[in-house]
Amino acid sequence: MITKAVLGTSVAALALIVGLSPAAAQSNPATDAQDAPKPDAPSDQSVSPASPDASVQETPAESGDIVVTGFRRSLQSAQTIKRLSDGIVDAVVAEDIGKLPDTFASSALQRVAGVAVTRGGGESAGVTVRGLPDLTTTYNGRQIFTAEGRYVQIQDFPAGTVAALEVYKSGLAPQIEGGIAGAINVRGRKPFDFNGFELSGSLNGVLSQQSEKIVPNGNVLISNRWNTGIGEMGLLLNASYVGINFMDSTREQSLVIGTTDANNAPGAAGLRFPDAQGNFLGYGARYRPSANAAFQWKPTPELEIYADGLYQGFRSKDYNRWMFIPIFGGLQFSNVTTIPGTNQIASATVTNAVRPDGYTGSFNGKTDTYQAGGGAIWKRDRLQISADVAYTDSTYTADLVNVDYAMRSSPVRNVVFDAPGDGGPTQTFVNFNIADPSNFVARGLYQELLVVSGQDWQARTDLRYDLDLGFLKRIEVGVRYSDRKASRDFGNLYNNVAVPGTATTPPIFFEDQQILLSSLPGADVRATLPGFTYNDLQPNKTFAALTRDSIRDNLPALRARFLVPEGRPPYNPGDNFRANEKSYSAYAQLKYGFDLGDVVIDGVAGLRAIKTKTDISSFGFANGALTPITRDNNYTDYLPNVSARIAFNDKLQLRLAYTQTRTRPSFFDLRPNLSIGQPVDPAALPAGDPCRDAANANTEDCIRRLSTPANGGNPNLKPLTSNNYDASLEYYFSRTGSVTGAIFRHDAQGFVATVDNYYTDPQFGRLRAFQPVNLGNTRLQGAEVTFTSFLDIDSLPDWAKGFGIQANGTFIDAKGDLQPNFAATLNNRQQAFPGVSKWAYNVVALYEKPMFSARLAYNYRSKFVNYYSLEPLDPIAHPVIEKGRGQLDFSTSVTPVPNITVAFDIINLLGNPLQRSRQYDTGDKFSRQIVYLERAYSLGVRFRF
Repeated sequence: MITKAVLGTSVAALALIVGLSPAAAQSNPATDAQDAPKPDAPSDQSVSPASPDASVQETPAESGDIVVTGFRRSLQSAQTIKRLSDGIVDAVVAEDIGKLPDTFASSALQRVAGVAVTRGGGESAGVTVRGLPDLTTTYNGRQIFTAEGRYVQIQDFPAGTVAALEVYKSGLAPQIEGGIAGAINVRGRKPFDFNGFELSGSLNGVLSQQSEKIVPNGNVLISNRWNTGIGEMGLLLNASYVGINFMDSTREQSLVIGTTDANNAPGAAGLRFPDAQGNFLGYGARYRPSANAAFQWKPTPELEIYADGLYQGFRSKDYNRWMFIPIFGGLQFSNVTTIPGTNQIASATVTNAVRPDGYTGSFNGKTDTYQAGGGAIWKRDRLQISADVAYTDSTYTADLVNVDYAMRSSPVRNVVFDAPGDGGPTQTFVNFNIADPSNFVARGLYQELLVVSGQDWQARTDLRYDLDLGFLKRIEVGVRYSDRKASRDFGNLYNNVAVPGTATTPPIFFEDQQILLSSLPGADVRATLPGFTYNDLQPNKTFAALTRDSIRDNLPALRARFLVPEGRPPYNPGDNFRANEKSYSAYAQLKYGFDLGDVVIDGVAGLRAIKTKTDISSFGFANGALTPITRDNNYTDYLPNVSARIAFNDKLQLRLAYTQTRTRPSFFDLRPNLSIGQPVDPAALPAGDPCRDAANANTEDCIRRLSTPANGGNPNLKPLTSNNYDASLEYYFSRTGSVTGAIFRHDAQGFVATVDNYYTDPQFGRLRAFQPVNLGNTRLQGAEVTFTSFLDIDSLPDWAKGFGIQANGTFIDAKGDLQPNFAATLNNRQQAFPGVSKWAYNVVALYEKPMFSARLAYNYRSKFVNYYSLEPLDPIAHPVIEKGRGQLDFSTSVTPVPNITVAFDIINLLGNPLQRSRQYDTGDKFSRQIVYLERAYSLGVRFRF
């Protein structure tokens, strides 16, 4: 009833807004003209992360009927960034500290046109821009990454510590290279952002509905600036703690499709069905501590010296429970029903199938990322010179322990392959209590340890000079150096032997004997933490399993029980690498501008050159012997950019841009390790076989027949490159009102996929190896449209002027040459590109007055290819499709006294699941996964003094 009431009220408000929004263009022209920056505004207001001080000076609040605070001020600042930038830029600005309307910065990005996210684990992740995942991430214009990766996950930035998120959809020469999708700059706070002393923060509790846990969250910022005898100084300290305690519940079934026959289904032969079902309950307690400090000093009006530091942490304590329910073996079907009009089983009773099994997992993850740097900016007249140096260190450790189990017997089960409502599989067990610990036996112990790390020194110097040469307005030049190290250590170990034999007792193997799960050392087996909270489609909401603590607290005894060596598993040399990468960059960019009557035209043209040198070493196994492998590579990229902004008047402008971008392959894909199996002796082939002849030994056919495929990375991978074309038409009709439309195209080449590859290795000769290679061409093209406005109409009553709306939509047509990844299995070379929805849109209804604000945000993306899957019984690599889904979020706040705000939020108000399906060889399809994500409630207080 509460949800219906909230929805009813919100829909009514939205209807009012949509009905009145065309009138927004009738706002006072004189006021708009006064507030709007002129089309030939000084070029130093453009946004570029090239310089450490790069930021837009936000338009201050002005007197009048409209109070420019909160949502309004944020929208106004974001609009200014977009309007004055030299490139194609969208932004999300948190004008009031801690007032980004989402817990994580990535969640706020999903409301930007062209930006999509993946959902899971209680948060938004996997940020893509216009369908492309390969981004550069910078923090205050400085490159930042996590561990051995190329970039930092945007969800690692707590929203309360972020001043703005700037999404660069077209590149500029001063920008750090590295992302064919563009760049996302996270702008943090600095002491000179404030007039003087500032104390602000927030404290709230987050309740997750499925996990039934409450987690405290908070952030605090303190900043001040002083005039001293040696100039003005400012110091800022900011700390944040963000936690979530989530559960994702998944019903899924196998991609392998079986067929009934006369033996297992008398009278119902020839029917199709997935040959297994499964339930996954993923519970996680994840925390992100974060802190940053910034110091600014202006000894003279011309010189600024600064230093800053950032710490980001990640802590994860996950508890995963997986149940695998086979529908194969010596099975018998009865009570069979079919999906009308098909030969697909809808439901059946299954007897004599292989017994169900699974695992209970305890996962610990930990990341610590540090970045420290400093620099100086000197300005005199038309000249500005800046220099910056920084050091980054990041380490990620993942420690996983799984205890395998099985049911004591194989119970009869009533299975449904396509449940009503949300679809997907369900099952009930006949005369078998899955909540009873005595019905489960232990099978094995799996351990995994991963440690990855990265360090980086980066330095740059930039010079900017404002010209007085007619249409030439400014020149920018700069150089940058980066020295990056990356490493990976991985080890795993599995054993399913429980107890060794003695003089009187034979060895006991878990697969064959009934060793109760509850008999393991320190075992605490409970039927706790039920999942599938939102409905009763799945009868098996929980089952008996070892608790997370009983696994972690008894690891030494469990290792002894499973005959596993003490301590963590040793590293596998063939899975590890050490890498060093140096890059040398230089750029030049010209700003131009001129008038054609009342039309003002300006823009930039530039070129960035980057030389990259990579050395990477690992180990390989050649015929069982451990062999060191070292590879090096170097290449040079030239990345041009040219853009034009045509301002027809002070409200309407057209942008045109062409850029080239590129992304380096990941260090993991570049690793040179190879595991080469024992070759087949040609003499063992039949007489007359052409591969017996040494002259044919290096042909592809003979290599395939005579060798066991090697596995490894590929140090010869080339960067991913893209030619990008952008055009946008922008109309700004008020301080917070605009309507824009854009078209774009990316011609990309070199995406990486693992394939069955034939090549000549300098150390091992002609090889066949499963390894990553560069693929062919991919074209992504589409359009965006956005509309933003408050109802600032003179004829409306004051209370109605608090309504506002943000709306945007994106269309993307993405097709890629996925060869040779599925060369023998795809029907044609051009396939839908994974992860890209054809349609996406956001509708955000806003209401804001000084004492009250509310926001109802709906985000939708249409169906997309999750991945392509090739199964042994299906010769075609069909895509796994994720169905289109919308998510509704709600937030409201009340300010009962000045400087204190009480806020309440609901994330995932609808609670609708992710739904994935896959066709099989006949063209029919079954559901693959039904994933129920968390619904979260937050209540807290914000303060600012």
